[in-house]
Amino acid sequence: MVTLIRSLLVSLLVSLLFVLTTIISGCSTSDSQAPIRLGVVLPLSGTFQIYGQQGLNGLMLAVEQINAKGGVLGRPLELVVEDNNTNPAESVRLSRQLIQVQDVFALFGPVSSSARFAMQEVADKFQVPQFYGIDYEGRHFSRYLICYSTIPEHYINPLIPYLLETSGPNFYVFGYDYVWPHNMSERIRQESERLGGAIKGIEFTPFGVSDYSATFARIKASGADNLMLILPGGDGFNFLKQMRKFDFGREISTVAFAADESYLDAVDVQDLEGVLTALHFFSSWQSDSAKTFVDSYVDRFGSDQPATYSSKSHYDMVYLLTAAIEKVGVVEREQVIDALSGLTRYNGKEQIKLREDHHFDLPMYLAQFKQGRLDVIKDLGRISPADQR
Repeated sequence: MVTLIRSLLVSLLVSLLFVLTTIISGCSTSDSQAPIRLGVVLPLSGTFQIYGQQGLNGLMLAVEQINAKGGVLGRPLELVVEDNNTNPAESVRLSRQLIQVQDVFALFGPVSSSARFAMQEVADKFQVPQFYGIDYEGRHFSRYLICYSTIPEHYINPLIPYLLETSGPNFYVFGYDYVWPHNMSERIRQESERLGGAIKGIEFTPFGVSDYSATFARIKASGADNLMLILPGGDGFNFLKQMRKFDFGREISTVAFAADESYLDAVDVQDLEGVLTALHFFSSWQSDSAKTFVDSYVDRFGSDQPATYSSKSHYDMVYLLTAAIEKVGVVEREQVIDALSGLTRYNGKEQIKLREDHHFDLPMYLAQFKQGRLDVIKDLGRISPADQR
């Protein structure tokens, strides 16, 4: 009887071990084939929705292309998308939800600097890489933050000498009342004064202003030759529409920071005429890599949604993340973060390089709105800012 009981117990134990091994094996197989989830927190509504939608388009295009070629280490990529409505508090809530509930491997977004700071605290807490692909004021470093961003050294430093030579020495700065325009205005002041220029006025505005006539009067009275406009999105569209109708009594060169191809659909041709902008990508740039990206983008989203620098940066960041995962051969955050530094895309003057300070060496271009187009008028070269740590 004892022998029979022992035999039954041994058989039961063997059966349990077999079931457990099967479960573990099944889980392992499932994990090795499961999608690598990427969390996206972008403004798909609100003031900066145009940058959010373009960024999302870039992410979608890259993910679709990579999955069509077999994914990453045999696993597909999957986007989990949330709309933060340009709200820092929502960025925090959604980031936590994506990490804790959706178990995303990395985060992409947001747009505004205030939302980036808020979201980055969450990324730091949970040690999740966050990929950020919009202009900002610079000097924000974290092991878990990767900034594919034009910062002041990328475009203020080369722009000020150009404006001093072509339009005059006097500058007026007008922008939103938050961290990016504040820091940008200080860099404009420093660089213009260093080179012999003068700041004739600095002014900040809340979101949603409907009438800018008082600002135009102050710009006119200041004697400024150059307007540095740090007012992207819907308010910037409204400002440019009103500005064209105001009589300044002289020509004023306007640089609209973060102005891209989406302005062509949002603002009338005559209201954009002559406006300058500097960025790391314009869809009109005639190079093989630019044309390949633009053609793929138009094929996917149609000609009514032009490729912009936001779509390009988010597109490239997915490919850089993919390259880092394939380099280490494992989907493990800390190893992947270590592998990101030094990665490049494209060749020659168009090369982008992700540095140890998690910022980029970028090619930069000056473009101008002319007769319903946005064309590059000057190649500013490949610019490597100082270490941002």
